[in-house]
Amino acid sequence: MPIWKITEKGPHKLPETTAKKEKLLEETLEDWIVADPFILGEPLLVIGRQVLIQDTKDKLDILALDMQGNSVVVELKRGHLKDPVDIQALRYASCIAKWRFEDFENQARNFLSKGDPDFNFNELFESFCEVAGVEEIPNLNQDQRIIIVGTAVRDKLGSVALWLRQHSVDITAIEVQAFKEGETILIQPTVIVPLQVSKFTETVRPPPWVTDGKTWHLEKRCSSKTREMFIMLDKILQEKFDIDGPRWNQKFYVAYRVKNYTWLAVGTTPSILYLDFIVKAGKFDAADIANKLGIVKFDKEESLSGKLGLPSSVLVQKRTENSDLVQIRIKQDFNLESHQFLSFLDEAYKAFPK
Repeated sequence: MPIWKITEKGPHKLPETTAKKEKLLEETLEDWIVADPFILGEPLLVIGRQVLIQDTKDKLDILALDMQGNSVVVELKRGHLKDPVDIQALRYASCIAKWRFEDFENQARNFLSKGDPDFNFNELFESFCEVAGVEEIPNLNQDQRIIIVGTAVRDKLGSVALWLRQHSVDITAIEVQAFKEGETILIQPTVIVPLQVSKFTETVRPPPWVTDGKTWHLEKRCSSKTREMFIMLDKILQEKFDIDGPRWNQKFYVAYRVKNYTWLAVGTTPSILYLDFIVKAGKFDAADIANKLGIVKFDKEESLSGKLGLPSSVLVQKRTENSDLVQIRIKQDFNLESHQFLSFLDEAYKAFPK
């Protein structure tokens, strides 16, 4: 798609050029993206460039974090994108998947601190999320994404990228066209994969959590461990209580209703299940629940590293004048069949305000 300049004499199409013709190196595009990652179409926190991956002894072009806390591997090519790029990016992503919080912290410090002894990665990431409009700071590196950038996406790479997306690998391919006006270079990034969908098409094609919410939550959002936990929890709820659910048609949670009102929403993620109970105001105290269930009290003011390191935890907060929200965050070692937890479920069910 050309770029048009409107002048007094009418529309004037800017001539398209190439990176090779303008002697633009991969490093040039790297510089631009590091300076403003929104070139790629979304807010990203860049924490490294030419990052050495010890497992492969290779260097990935740009490493970033998105506002969901996912790690983002960005691979750049000045010329046409071709086969080895996607394999290389997959290899990098698989290595980054093993990184812990400390690895990201060290990488960000090396790249961004400029020798500042007071550099704080927690504050940096939390500030980035807040500016991006995220209300609750996400867990870090729950998933890995790939963005491949080049001047043209060849058919073979495009088909591979589409196949990977269909199998839940978050890969994006972006074409960058270059134009020239005098000595000024203009670029136009365009997302080629995933294919752009018309807003009119979207109105008649509901999202996957609406068409098949069960598969969406159990296969796409849960890991094998949290899927097992969810299935066990659902069995307990069905056997113990008169409830309407599970209702699968929400993107981030599965609902259980009592008398046409949501009593419990189970947020699904690969590492944690979030159990949000609606209860009468003042019925529960977080410290009492933590002591009863052998878990810890969740502190919203805790640093990001502290939050990530917490075991199963509980938070109680005011919801309305007449109701509170009790959130229990359960990890893989939580015993859903313990007498204490079953007793808590009974109490929470009886405390439903409707």
